[in-house]
Amino acid sequence: LRSYLRDESSRLRRLRRFYEKVQALHQDPKASVDNPLLAFSLIKRLHSDWPNVIYSDEAARNTQALHAGLREVEQEQELPGAEDLDGAARALMRLQDVYALSVKGLANGLFQRAGHPPLYSPGRRVPLSADDCFHVGKVAYDTGDYYHSIAWLEEAVSLFRLSYGSWNLEDRSSLEDALDHLAFSYFMAGNISHALSLSREFLRYADPSNQRVSRNVAKYKKLLEMGTGASASPLQRPNSTRLQSRDAYEELCQRPRGQVGLAGVPWSPPLLPPPHALLGSLSPQPAPEQLLHLSCSYETNSSPYLLLQPAKKEMVWIQPYVALYHDFITDAEAETIKGLAGPWLQRSVVASGEKQQKAEYRISKSAWLKDTADPAVRALERRIAAVTGLDLRPPYAEYLQVVNYGLGGHYEPHFDHATSMKSPLYRMKSGNRIATIMIYLSAVEAGGSTAFIYANFSVPVVKNAALFWWNLRRNGNGDGDTLHAGCPVLAGDKWVANKWIHEHGQEFRRPCSADPQD
Repeated sequence: LRSYLRDESSRLRRLRRFYEKVQALHQDPKASVDNPLLAFSLIKRLHSDWPNVIYSDEAARNTQALHAGLREVEQEQELPGAEDLDGAARALMRLQDVYALSVKGLANGLFQRAGHPPLYSPGRRVPLSADDCFHVGKVAYDTGDYYHSIAWLEEAVSLFRLSYGSWNLEDRSSLEDALDHLAFSYFMAGNISHALSLSREFLRYADPSNQRVSRNVAKYKKLLEMGTGASASPLQRPNSTRLQSRDAYEELCQRPRGQVGLAGVPWSPPLLPPPHALLGSLSPQPAPEQLLHLSCSYETNSSPYLLLQPAKKEMVWIQPYVALYHDFITDAEAETIKGLAGPWLQRSVVASGEKQQKAEYRISKSAWLKDTADPAVRALERRIAAVTGLDLRPPYAEYLQVVNYGLGGHYEPHFDHATSMKSPLYRMKSGNRIATIMIYLSAVEAGGSTAFIYANFSVPVVKNAALFWWNLRRNGNGDGDTLHAGCPVLAGDKWVANKWIHEHGQEFRRPCSADPQD
């Protein structure tokens, strides 16, 4: 595009020079066609030079070069496709829902809930155009999601009305398109009177001869005369993934970050009993007897590997047992692991019965790394084994999974351990997942917290830290309190590395308790 603009600018400059030359000859009061040289110049310019300029194929060559460049980029898959664009639109709707953001605010480049401070304040505000809002609404419209289509198409109509009569080269939609889709959305939502009003506006300002919309107007009038759709009930937000714990999950994602132990704040063991560091300020305070066990400490775990550089452990929660290890990896190690995984990233899948498949409730890309991939991976595996005290040798643990959560990337509430004996996890012949360690390879500007639904707390992203929890109780049963979720990334690029450790091989490292209920 830069090359095309340069060539076209050069062509237009030459065209302007020719115009100014001819104009000067015509308008010079001292010039006389009695001068044979002037007469020849005028005749030549009007007969020969002017057609040469008009029929020059330079503009066509420039356009062909632009088209060829676009095809070349498309063949190399460097441009987003239709699936990417629709996915980005769904991501905006996901952020709108989970963080209770207003569509009008998002269209104005603001990330704010009513009555609350902004969740995120970008350095540069980027408002959306009417065409942008139309596309988001159209994605919802095409899937029959009229709850979202109405909100976004309303904003598109409002913005198109403000700029009516002007035209942007890049726009693919218009006020007419927005009115048409919005009217039908209201009709499908049961609000016939508003559908009629918008259809009339379409006929008045856009296309009075449109037969389809005219028939719709007649239909809406008849329905209203029959008393249908006079008063519409409020639209209910769709729950496409049938998430039962949606309200609790979203409330945890909306909680403000804690003030201690966040990314960028140096970790230090406290001199006084520490506050409940990482939890949002709305989190329920632990019981007094639990508070005694919430602490920060240096841990060697009786491992020679940690003698010279103990792990910086922060107890986050007691039941379920959740601990955060600060400065678990270095910046260089994190970049190495991201670089190794990057070329192999693919859309993440989830277990569905005996199979694995893509799902809307998990939007991310992931790759798997063996410990032989790089010395950095091997060193990280040794560190995990030292901190957890567990056996990570195959087949007692899965390969390191590296996950990238981009725009609106999330993972709705789920268990890491298998809840069915038919789960693909049992193919390893090493039992269920006894523990999870999740390493934050990057920081994010907003969102992306790990929310524990039933335990009612969330942990924000802490760059280079590792979050550890037990998935199974000592009796081998799954711990229901470990239901957790990855909140959508509101701003930033979230990278994590997951290590799932299985129960076989850990019999003497985490033995059963004398209490069968433990």
